[in-house]
Amino acid sequence: MHLVIVSPFPPSITGIGQYGYHVTRSLAASGLFSQLTILAGSAKSGQHPNHLGITEVDYCWQPNSLNARQNILSRLKRLKPDLIWFNLGASVFGKSPLSNISGLLTPMSAMRAFPTVVTLHEVVELADLRALNAPGGSLAPLGARVLTSIATQADVVCLTMQHYADWLSARGVECAHIPIGAYHEPELLDETDSCELLFFTTLAPYKGLELLIEAFTRLRAEYPRLRLTIAGTSHTRFPNYGQDLKTRFNETHGIQWLGQVSEDDVKDLFQRARVVILPYAASTGSSSVLYQAATWGRAVVASDLIEIQKITLENNLRVEFFENNSVEKLCEAVRRLLNSTSLRCEQAQHNFKSIQHLRPKATCQRYIKVFNRALEKRQSTKRIPLMESA
Repeated sequence: MHLVIVSPFPPSITGIGQYGYHVTRSLAASGLFSQLTILAGSAKSGQHPNHLGITEVDYCWQPNSLNARQNILSRLKRLKPDLIWFNLGASVFGKSPLSNISGLLTPMSAMRAFPTVVTLHEVVELADLRALNAPGGSLAPLGARVLTSIATQADVVCLTMQHYADWLSARGVECAHIPIGAYHEPELLDETDSCELLFFTTLAPYKGLELLIEAFTRLRAEYPRLRLTIAGTSHTRFPNYGQDLKTRFNETHGIQWLGQVSEDDVKDLFQRARVVILPYAASTGSSSVLYQAATWGRAVVASDLIEIQKITLENNLRVEFFENNSVEKLCEAVRRLLNSTSLRCEQAQHNFKSIQHLRPKATCQRYIKVFNRALEKRQSTKRIPLMESA
């Protein structure tokens, strides 16, 4: 069985590229594929991870390039795979609507010749487009509908939230719900002496980082040892946002700006954290950071966005919620966890228990079932043998 995966990929690891890397790692480790080829996209130069056990990683496309679709389809024509998995988000192909529409047409084109599965991380049609600073002005809702329609042209569409899977299924799209889950085998890390808050995601105006910095400056007056670590690169649509913010708050003491973090350093990032903060003002989907915090045993404070509330309900996770966009309520939520070791441990242990059902092998098993659905739908005689129960 030759599987081709089209995804953003390391050396850029945050967000959808990080997810693609870890799911690919699990699929490669399963030993169920005779050949596994990554048609990878990355805006950064550098070597890909060399411990995946895969046949080929071909960095054949870059964000913001109108040639991405042509390059991917050309490789597919040459490779003639048994199956294609696209790992996509609304802006993985660039910051302009034109480059994204062009790129997101790729699965529909590929589907004419090959069984095709798409994982769609964002359903922007259901999001708060104003809060997301979505391009297009009054035409943004129409653009969001077009993106959803284009990106869901596949034999099976996977969603990381049950809510989104139900919504698309009701509109005639064949869907499967696959939670993001754990990227590593869960490990309940001991707390260190470091009194550190962690913000780890792509940097964009709607991620709530400015609110968090304001809350941090207030809290540091009460907790002189408190530090804030900000990790992750700027979002594709806001390439200068991170650097502009760093310049603006350059004189604020206690903030560490890490930028891009290597995959080998992610565990260390959570090891040092006392509390992980998700202060998002808007969201387009699930949060890998929430699952990573559960994987490593770290308590979480999060804004009460409906998306985050649904993730916690769907996966039996707990977080300390605060009222969205309220710096006072954010301070109160962080204060409650900083002041109570037992409260942090109770939340961390509960989430650690819940994440056991979402280990990497379980995610791999779910994908194999979906791949077989796509093969069956296209009347292929090939099937992937199911793994032992995860």
